Amino acid sequence: MEVLSTGVPLLDEALGGGLLEDSNLLITYSTYSRGWALGFEILRRRIGMGDFGVILDSVLPITPLRMELKAVNFDIDELGRRGDLAVVDIFSSFYGLKYAEDYVYTDPTIDGSTFLPKYNGLYRRILKERIGDRRPVGIDVTVDGMAFLLGEKNFIRVFQRLMALKERARISEKRKRPLNIFLLNRSRASEELVSWMALYSQYVIEFQPTENPGVERFFVRSSPLPDFEPSAEGYIFRLVRGRVEIEKPGRYD
Repeated sequence: MEVLSTGVPLLDEALGGGLLEDSNLLITYSTYSRGWALGFEILRRRIGMGDFGVILDSVLPITPLRMELKAVNFDIDELGRRGDLAVVDIFSSFYGLKYAEDYVYTDPTIDGSTFLPKYNGLYRRILKERIGDRRPVGIDVTVDGMAFLLGEKNFIRVFQRLMALKERARISEKRKRPLNIFLLNRSRASEELVSWMALYSQYVIEFQPTENPGVERFFVRSSPLPDFEPSAEGYIFRLVRGRVEIEKPGRYD
């Protein structure tokens, strides 16, 4: 399997070289954290390398999602109009919202019992209509939001079936394999859900607050790469005017 760059050299180093194609990256954080922005920085960089972004949104209508992402200089409208991004809007599907933008995909008939086949149908439409021969990079906003909509136990069962579908596609389909980024707010999730998601994620990044306002620390908890060396000190993370900054510890210690 090919090792792909995140587009952030220090993050690649922290992960042991980058992200394996077809791998899952879990990013966990707590209330008030901006750690979720790291996932969108990776998505932005990979789109810049020619990949196609897919946002799976289960927590916000499109308008507040736009507001949140504008804070990290991620413009879903520009990327969608340009043909580099699609949104699978599960939140709006559940609550009967419909948008004119053709890059926002909804299905008002989705519910907890029909989620998997109907979600898969939306994703297959995006593959055919937009992705083509590009590599899809998916970001789940958020795992805890999806678990709330579907019920946590049901979500775990659905996720297991998704992993089986993903493996079947890897075996039978000849296309570029995806990267998957899962965002999970630990403050809204049970320990059991976090544990299950960590099991199915080849890479796990955990954000923790510091005593310095606006400064967080993250730790790479797992990576499958042989060059991965866990750091006891972690890495410093800041969001400065919508720009992600990562550095090794020292300045804020």
